[in-house]
Amino acid sequence: MTRSTILTGFLAATALLAACSGEKRAPDNAAATAANATEAAPAADGGNAASANEGAAVPAADTLSFSRYVGKYPFDKVGPHSWNDDPAVKSAIEAAVSDAGVRKWVLAAEGPSSPIEMIDGKVAAWTCETHNCGPHQWVTLIDPVTGAAQVCYFDEAAAADKTRWFIAGKEESRSGQCPQGERG
Repeated sequence: MTRSTILTGFLAATALLAACSGEKRAPDNAAATAANATEAAPAADGGNAASANEGAAVPAADTLSFSRYVGKYPFDKVGPHSWNDDPAVKSAIEAAVSDAGVRKWVLAAEGPSSPIEMIDGKVAAWTCETHNCGPHQWVTLIDPVTGAAQVCYFDEAAAADKTRWFIAGKEESRSGQCPQGERG
């Protein structure tokens, strides 16, 4: 192979990777993602195991410690998974959210997000709809000990002064907004 063939192949591969990344995230997340990629390997499991919460079946967390995602964005890999694609997170959300439409938004998790943080002793991941963040957003809170999820869902078009909370397959309406932690 000649140098120009190798160089052309390298440039073409670089262009394809840049064009095909397909990741959807807020522009300001890029710097944090780059910084997170250089951090050390994730912490050990810590022995947390999930259990049932008020009759909702939540699978055992096995090697997952939900707290290891704190400080990362939901799309950042921690070990083999990101928060968004972690089977234990998905199972916890499925057990908590009874509304199929809400569950679809929360599990897709394709909009802008903030770093995962602790709110009231729970691991919290905030996401919103792209180009519609204020009026349409949700927070997933997972108890790091039991693995049980709670989801606060806000859709201004449906109710401007109320949030919908999903816990153990049941829904309730609450006044106010979803918890905001340090991002609020």
